[in-house]
Amino acid sequence: MKNNMKDLRGFTLIELLAVIVVLAIIMLIAVNAVLPQMAKARRSSFAIEANGAIDAAQSYYMSQNLVGGNGLPTTEGGVACVTIKQLYDAGQTELNPENGYEGKVVVKKQGNIYLYRVYLNKSDSLMIVNKGVSGDGTAEKPYNNYDITEAHVEDYDSSVDAKLSCKNDGSDWE
Repeated sequence: MKNNMKDLRGFTLIELLAVIVVLAIIMLIAVNAVLPQMAKARRSSFAIEANGAIDAAQSYYMSQNLVGGNGLPTTEGGVACVTIKQLYDAGQTELNPENGYEGKVVVKKQGNIYLYRVYLNKSDSLMIVNKGVSGDGTAEKPYNNYDITEAHVEDYDSSVDAKLSCKNDGSDWE
C-alpha cells in the first residue's frame, strides 16, 4: 500500500514554482516582441486613414464642382478647406467624428496641380499635422503631393487643436 502511495504523488511546490517562473519569462519575451509591432500597425493604419481623407476630399471637391457648390479653387494660390465632419456628413469618408476623428483637408491650386495637406486627430492619441505636400515651390524643390506614411504620424499634442478646423479665410494653408 505504501509503494502505491509513492506512485500517486504530485508535483512539489518548488517544481510548480519553477514552471510558473519559466512561463512568466516566456510571456514577457512574447509581450515585448508583440507590443511594438502593434504600435507600428496602429500608426500605419492611421496613415492609411489620412490618405483616405485626402481621397475623400478630392471626391468631395469634385462632386461640389458638379453641383455648383464650393469646389476646388479656380485661381492660382486659391485655397479651399473641408473638415472631416463635412466629409463624413457628405458620405465621402468613414472617419466618423463620433468615433474620435477630427481634422481637415486643405487644398491649394498651384499651377496646374492641386496640393493637399491633411490635419487629422484621433481620440487624443494620434495625429497628423500639415502632411501631404513636399517642396518649397522653387525650381529646385517644386511642390509635390506624397503619400502619408507611419513616419508622419505623431503622438497627440493639444497645442495644435486650433489647426484642426477650417478658417475659410485663406489662412488654412500654413
